[in-house]
Amino acid sequence: MVGIQAAVFTALLIAAAIKDGKTREIPPQLCIAVALVSLLDFRAGNLLGLGIALIVYVCGVWICPEQIGGGDIKLITAVSMVLGFTATAYGLIIAFTAELIWFLTLRKKAAKQGADQEGLPLAPFLAVGFLITYFMKIGGYSL
Repeated sequence: MVGIQAAVFTALLIAAAIKDGKTREIPPQLCIAVALVSLLDFRAGNLLGLGIALIVYVCGVWICPEQIGGGDIKLITAVSMVLGFTATAYGLIIAFTAELIWFLTLRKKAAKQGADQEGLPLAPFLAVGFLITYFMKIGGYSL
């Protein structure tokens, strides 16, 4: 079942990344599908990962309300059911670090060219971070 879960989880995260990159929206159906993927290899302890989603939600609503969208929070919530608390936290650290590096690179280029800054879609970075931690987790690396 883990192989099927890995294939479906990977496909859904890539689909969310592509959709968010093109339209800046993540369809709720993708988030629901990711959550349902957790049933292929369900562990009750993974529900603790919902605490990470709550932390991101609080940050998104109160600290930086215009920076993170509802689709991103729903995707993090769904992924946390697959990965659990620790792997979700590591995935977010990887994702936010990758996005920060990408943003700083783009900002430097935009400053040289005098171009305006646009926000970045978060789902592609979330997909990278979550897939890295997912494959580390199923590969036997203790997270």
